[in-house]
Amino acid sequence: MTSATSEIARQAELRAYGILDTAPETDFDEIAALVAQLLEAPVALVSFVEPDRQWFKAHVGVEERETPIEMSICAQTIRQGDLYEIEDLHTDPRTRGHGLVTARPDLRFYAGAPLVSPSGVAIGSLCVLDTRPRRLTPTQRQTLLVMARQVVRQLDARRAQRLAETQRSEADHRVKNSLQSVASYARLLRLRSRSEETKRALTRVEGRIQTVAALHAELYRSDADDTVDIGRYLLNVGDLLRAGCPPNIRLAVTAETAMVPTAIATGCAGILNEVVANAIKHAFPDGRQGAIQVSGLAVDGSYVLDCGDDGVGIPGDAPAGLGLTIIDTTAQQIGGTVETRATGGGHALRVTVPLSPAIVAVPAV
Repeated sequence: MTSATSEIARQAELRAYGILDTAPETDFDEIAALVAQLLEAPVALVSFVEPDRQWFKAHVGVEERETPIEMSICAQTIRQGDLYEIEDLHTDPRTRGHGLVTARPDLRFYAGAPLVSPSGVAIGSLCVLDTRPRRLTPTQRQTLLVMARQVVRQLDARRAQRLAETQRSEADHRVKNSLQSVASYARLLRLRSRSEETKRALTRVEGRIQTVAALHAELYRSDADDTVDIGRYLLNVGDLLRAGCPPNIRLAVTAETAMVPTAIATGCAGILNEVVANAIKHAFPDGRQGAIQVSGLAVDGSYVLDCGDDGVGIPGDAPAGLGLTIIDTTAQQIGGTVETRATGGGHALRVTVPLSPAIVAVPAV
């Protein structure tokens, strides 16, 4: 590999870290400060070398964030592949005419350890400078090498995090597209169907797809794998269902903010979907005005959904329909119970779901 090709590969490796011209970060600042203290040096730098400049991610003892490449001894360090120490910048033939010595004659000593990526490419240096000629002790040399490896570990951790975020974003995009495709297909089938029963079934399918999409969005937003904020999730599902309500029906959903297992959240959203679908279908005949209310509360280690409407109600001797059967089955699947509540009119029920482990309430934003 020619030197020009090697430099192109080195620059590509440096850019892949995405570190250049980023804001100061405590992790790097602390390393520079600790190295300056342990090596008893007034200047310490975390430096990255480009063709025309060196840029400092962290700097102690100087105000500049970058200097021209002509003032960079770190550019020599990365070519050494090991600790690079110059006892006296003014007398050493490698540096006595160097741009740094000319610009900063007060600086007399330099020691730098290259920042070497796992692929073996040196992208910069962790270095110290002093105003007097000197030599590092063996312990100080080892400290500089160890802390340089710590800088690279910080860089690798950030690059891995960015890669994971990119992959997660791509997965999120694909899931959204898949759910949208399934929902569109179900909607198309519903519009083409001549059977009212088939239309109702497909409407339920669309509702379930919407709740799954909302759950996916909540998981993506919360950065969690097995818990979600059920309050925010149910409010989002409520917004989706409200958009499908006839103009004569008002839907109000309130839900306490709390972190619960995803299975509980999914079940409660399914129940909410069925409650609204049933009320729209049965509670308000002939276009009468009415309202559906749903509230979610965290009570004594359980999550309680109170659902009701002010419609025509259900006769006491009426058999349970498909919607109520789905609600009962869903509640059982998540370990919950359903009880019908007496009201002055309309229909109401309460779903109580024990949570294990106990839910964690979080403050509302």
